[in-house]
Amino acid sequence: MKHSSIFECLIKKTFIFAAKINIKIFYYMNLRFILLIFTIFQTFNLSVFSQGDTIWLGRSSGLQLSGFARVDYLFDSRQTFEAVEGLFTFYPLKKEPDAYGKDINATPKANFISVASRLTSRFFAPDIFNAKSSGYIEFDFTGTSNTNGVRLRQAYINFAWERSNLLMGRAWHPLSISCMPTVVALNTGAPFWAFNRSDQIRFDYNPTNWLLSTAAVFQSDYASLGPADPSKSSNYMRNALLPELTAHIAYRTPTFQIGAAGSAKTIKPRLFTTNSIGDIHKTNEKLTTYVAQAYTQFRKDDFTLKAQVSYAQNATESLMLGGYAVRAINPDTGHEKYTPTQHMNYWVNAYYGKVWQVGLFVGYLKSLGTLENVTGAWYARAHDIKYMYRISPHLMYNMNNLQFAAEIEYTAAAYGEVQINEKSKITGASEVANLRASLLVCFYF
Repeated sequence: MKHSSIFECLIKKTFIFAAKINIKIFYYMNLRFILLIFTIFQTFNLSVFSQGDTIWLGRSSGLQLSGFARVDYLFDSRQTFEAVEGLFTFYPLKKEPDAYGKDINATPKANFISVASRLTSRFFAPDIFNAKSSGYIEFDFTGTSNTNGVRLRQAYINFAWERSNLLMGRAWHPLSISCMPTVVALNTGAPFWAFNRSDQIRFDYNPTNWLLSTAAVFQSDYASLGPADPSKSSNYMRNALLPELTAHIAYRTPTFQIGAAGSAKTIKPRLFTTNSIGDIHKTNEKLTTYVAQAYTQFRKDDFTLKAQVSYAQNATESLMLGGYAVRAINPDTGHEKYTPTQHMNYWVNAYYGKVWQVGLFVGYLKSLGTLENVTGAWYARAHDIKYMYRISPHLMYNMNNLQFAAEIEYTAAAYGEVQINEKSKITGASEVANLRASLLVCFYF
C-alpha cells in the first residue's frame, strides 16, 4: 500500500511538472503517450482523473481532461455522399445505370466504426485583464479515411468577463452554435444545418437576456470549393484577404430563445486565367456571398423543441448544398465572373426525456437556382438536387457514464436537369432515397 501511494504521488508530480513547462505539450506529444497516462491513472484508481475533477497546477491554474469512447454500427440501403468511412452521410447518390439499366448505386452497405471517440482538455489560468482565462483543446480520430488519423477539432483561448466574452481559435462556427440539432448521427443534421468548425475571433456581449455577437472567421479544414485540385481549399478565402464576417442577435430566457444571424464571405477563385490562344492573364475577380438564418428554441422540464430556417449562398464550407458557377468569360483574357447558388433550408427538432430519450428531426431544403445564368464550370456540391428532405427518429438510454442509442434516418433527394439559361432552374426531378439504421454505444469519462 505504501509503495502504491509513493508511485501514485510520483506519477502525479511528473505529470503536473510536464503541464507546467508548456500547456502545448498536449497537442504535440504522441497520442499513445496520452493514452498511456490515462491507462496508468485508471489502473491505480487516481481520482484526480475522474470526470469533472481538476488537476491543480498552482493556486489558480488547473487542467480538466474528459472525453468519450464511441462505437457506431451503420447500415445504408443505398450508396451515399459521405465522409470518414461512412460515419458522416449527407444524401443518397443519384441513379447510375449500368449497361442493362440496373442502378449501380442501389447497393446497400454497412460499417462498424469507433473513430468518433474523443479526447478533450480544458486549461484554467489566473485572471487576465479582470477576465477569467481558459484554453480548450479537443481531438478525435476522423482525420483521414482508412487510416484513423488524429484530428484537431477545436483549440481556442477564451477570456470571460461578467457580461462579455472573447474567443480566439478554432471552435464551432458562429452560424453553427446559434441553434444546434440533437440527434444520434454525427452529421448533426447536415446539410440542412451548417456543420462547420473554423478559426475565428469572436466577441459576445450579454446584456441581461440578450446576446449580441460578432466574429471574423477564417477557413481551414472547412473550406470553399473552387477550380484548384483538390477542389476544396482555404486558399480562395486567403487570396481574397478578407475573413468571413458574422453577426448574431438573440433573446434568451431559461425556457425560450429566439434569434437571427448572418454572414458575408468573399473568395477569390483564381489568381490567373488562360485565354483561347494560351496566354496567361492575372485576375482579381472575387465573389461575395451571404447567409442569413433565424431560429427559436423552447425548453420546459424534459421537453425541448428547436427550429431554424436559413437562406444560403455558396455555403459548401459548412457542408451544405450548392456552391457557385462561371456566369461570364472574357474571350480576350479568359477572366471569369461568378454567380452563387441559392438554397432555403428548414429543420425542426424535438426530444423528450433524460434517462430514456425519444427524439425526432425533420429537415427540408430547396434549390432556388443561381442569381444569374451559367455559362461555364460549376464549383458546387449536388447543384442538380431540386429538393431534399429527411425524417429521423431516435431512441436513447443514458445510464451513468454509458449511453445507448438507435436511430433511423430516411433521406430523399430529387435529382433533375439544371437549366443554365433559366438561372439554374431544375426540371424533371425524381427522387432517390436512402434508409440509414444506426446503433451507438458511448462511454463518457
